[in-house]
Amino acid sequence: MQLSTAVLSTLLLLPWASSFAQTTPTTRRDDTDQATQDLLKDIDAGAAHVRESNPKPEDPGRTGRGPERAGNSLLDHVRAEYLPTLQVVWPALLVAVALAIAGGITGTFMVLRRESLLALSVPQVVMLGAAVGLRLGWPTLPPAMVTVAVALILMAWCRRRDAENLVLPALYIAGVCLSMLVIANAGAHLMEVQNLFTGIDVAVGERQAVVIGSILLSTGVVCALFWRRWLLLAQAPAVAELARLHPVRWNALFLCLLATVLVLATHAVGTVMVIALLFLPAASVLPWTRRIPNAIRASAIIAVLAVAIGFVLSVEMGWPLSHSVGGAGFALFLLSHSVVQLVR
Repeated sequence: MQLSTAVLSTLLLLPWASSFAQTTPTTRRDDTDQATQDLLKDIDAGAAHVRESNPKPEDPGRTGRGPERAGNSLLDHVRAEYLPTLQVVWPALLVAVALAIAGGITGTFMVLRRESLLALSVPQVVMLGAAVGLRLGWPTLPPAMVTVAVALILMAWCRRRDAENLVLPALYIAGVCLSMLVIANAGAHLMEVQNLFTGIDVAVGERQAVVIGSILLSTGVVCALFWRRWLLLAQAPAVAELARLHPVRWNALFLCLLATVLVLATHAVGTVMVIALLFLPAASVLPWTRRIPNAIRASAIIAVLAVAIGFVLSVEMGWPLSHSVGGAGFALFLLSHSVVQLVR
């Protein structure tokens, strides 16, 4: 009985509900749409009035605040990009700057002595020693020092027989090939040797950076103090022999200083950066300098400039730091020689 009453009530209310659905909502929707349109018109009119009365701040011609805003944007960019990067890679940058100074000084005499191939071969010998250490599960630095010592003894022995130009390319090939053969079929060690070639910025520890940076700077200072001896041995070895300056000992000392720079820097920042900072700055300044002290200073300055430009390129372009430094050094090398040719 109750069910029949509910059904009957529903049937009686259907015509009234349908008529209400056809009339009332339509009227309300029209009223709402008209009100909304009027409100939007008022908002647009007010926004146009505000834009006319207040010009855009970024318009330099109307407000005169363009440089200030540009400066703020640049400062914000430096804070957002460079400061976090520096917090992570400052140890590697510290070693790179120390290498730039030491490499600029020692590289000047290396180029004068016509031993540029030494900068290519010794880092590969360092990689060979590091590969041996990785294969045997040892620390990589001691085997690298042993292999470099053997290579230097071999070069000194070949120099007496005028065969140095033959042994240096042979050492380069041996370092490249044997370092890969030693760690063949060991995927993890292969990756570590490749990283030793290119360098890993975040892998340089703070204590390691301070120790290696101090040794590199000390080596550069010692090399700079005896620049007259290195110049005499490079340009007039017969005169040094007649003056009883013991050329063999001084040559051995220079090779030890150079080997210290090569071994420590290669172990910290990789082969690519070592070769770039040891050869390119000296090759850039020697064509237009007449005095060795000026060449030493200019070479160190250009090397530090290459590190700075390489760091900016690595941050802005997302490139590896070592390759960015090498590219910047090569660009400075081309610029220097181009200017020399134009002046002449």
